[in-house]
Amino acid sequence: MKKQLFVLLCCVLSMTATMAQSTNSNDDLLKQGVSNRQAKKEAQNKQDRQLYWLGKVPVKDGIVVFEKTLVKESSDVYATMKGWLDSLVARSNHEEVSQIAADEPAQGVMIANICETMYFKKSKWETDFTDFYYQIVLKCKGGQCQIQVKDIQYRYEEMHEVKGAYLKAEDWITDEAAFNKDKTKLLKEPGKFRRKTIQRIQEIFDSAAITLK
Repeated sequence: MKKQLFVLLCCVLSMTATMAQSTNSNDDLLKQGVSNRQAKKEAQNKQDRQLYWLGKVPVKDGIVVFEKTLVKESSDVYATMKGWLDSLVARSNHEEVSQIAADEPAQGVMIANICETMYFKKSKWETDFTDFYYQIVLKCKGGQCQIQVKDIQYRYEEMHEVKGAYLKAEDWITDEAAFNKDKTKLLKEPGKFRRKTIQRIQEIFDSAAITLK
């Protein structure tokens, strides 16, 4: 009888120790998860301040306008940039919307209206995206080409009960719209649009610069 009680006591102690280890392990996992989320948040805040902070979305006369001037010592700047703009339109994958709106070699002006799909998240399990509309204006003179991106709008079905509703950049990604009241952090939804828009505009400018090298 004593032997059986001893064995039973050993089993109980073993189970108690195992449960304690499991509890400690779960606590460690929870702490690690909190630490990882905090580190990710701090990294995002650091990146926001470097790339997407106040002043990164330029506004002229109440309109969001991104501008870049490129210089190349060449007489064929217009022809080179015309090819680049045609390619930008073709790659948009929205042929029914994206098109060249003006092509005036004598004035050195080209205009295109473009729609692209802007992905916030894309995986096997979840896709979050918006239709991204903008107008791009090229003004070429001599060896210079000024690029403007404006008339930015988004059609984001997730935020509208009425299908087809649009969000304007002026109401959504400016310093006034995208930050909290104290201007200390980006708001969740406007913030993700602001980040992706700035990223895309930089990609467009970088692509144009490479073309004119």
